[in-house]
Amino acid sequence: MVGGGKASWVQMLSSASLSGSALLIPNLLRDEFGANTIEIGLITASFSAALFCSSYYFGRYSDIHGRKMILQVGLALTSLAIFMLIFADGVTSLALVRLLIGLCAGIYPSALLAHVYDSDKKVGKFSAYGSLGFGLGVFLAGVISIYYEIFLACSILMFGAFTISLLIPFPTEKHHKVPFFPKEILRRNYPVYLSVMFRHTGANMIWVIYPLFLQDLGAAPWFIGTIYAVNAVAQFVFMNIVDRFSSKKLVAAGFVFSIITFPSYTLATEAWQIIPAQITIAAAWSSLYVGSVKYVMERNEEKGTSAGLLQSSLSISAIIGAICGGVAAYIYGYHGAMYIATVLAILGLIVFYVSSRKVDSSLGKGINPV
Repeated sequence: MVGGGKASWVQMLSSASLSGSALLIPNLLRDEFGANTIEIGLITASFSAALFCSSYYFGRYSDIHGRKMILQVGLALTSLAIFMLIFADGVTSLALVRLLIGLCAGIYPSALLAHVYDSDKKVGKFSAYGSLGFGLGVFLAGVISIYYEIFLACSILMFGAFTISLLIPFPTEKHHKVPFFPKEILRRNYPVYLSVMFRHTGANMIWVIYPLFLQDLGAAPWFIGTIYAVNAVAQFVFMNIVDRFSSKKLVAAGFVFSIITFPSYTLATEAWQIIPAQITIAAAWSSLYVGSVKYVMERNEEKGTSAGLLQSSLSISAIIGAICGGVAAYIYGYHGAMYIATVLAILGLIVFYVSSRKVDSSLGKGINPV
């Protein structure tokens, strides 16, 4: 494993915990608590809003004060927050706990990612273990299929990640002065931040109703977990091989694969027919995520802040996408949300192509400030 092994274990276990605890939340809200898709979208958006605020604040904090404490505190608090899902007994209490999880889960990822990049720069291989963890989490959740047992298992997984983080060596770190509004970092990186927001808004319009879509196609909980796991395993494979490509080529490929995949979901009439699309969407996310991380890491010394802003842009997308996806599915059905997502992915590709050329021209082609 990359990063001496320990960082990859933290990535895998924390990813498994978050994905497993979230997988059947829409089903719990609808089937047990009587929520409609609009309410489900709003609750998902509240989680993402909390993640947005936390990711930027603590990404910047890790650049200023160091990464070790941020990483360990974030993992411990997230484990506790996920455990509290066990006690949620209605829409309001579940929404509040998801909000708390979002605040806690945004604390540690930027510090971990920046630490790994500084260690060996193999972003793709490290990210692959996050995908492997995602697959483990959703498969475990699908197999267990009892909500409160899932939450307990996921809390234990996150605590395991915290325990391993105590063993990660942190050599002397560089600290950076980062303004609260880092306009220079935004100027260097906005082609990725902005374009990914378009695409990921569309993706989250689908993901917020995806478990419901699969259930209505006839998938049992264990098969929903299996479908997600196929995507995760494919991501693991792709992310282990994409480091060799340039960041801009990877980002562009991510958009193209997304544009192909999003409308293909509408062709499925049975749950098993989704599986090929799970592989192409894995290629899309592997390319887009690794490409985006490489893009911001290559251009900035303030890696925690840059990574935090990337996570925040993904969180903004999740906020907008969850709300719009819930409303779109309520008004136009599942397929309407998928077609809108396709249009947003096309817009994202256009924005990235135009804005990246503009930035390269103003800063100098082939720029690599770090």
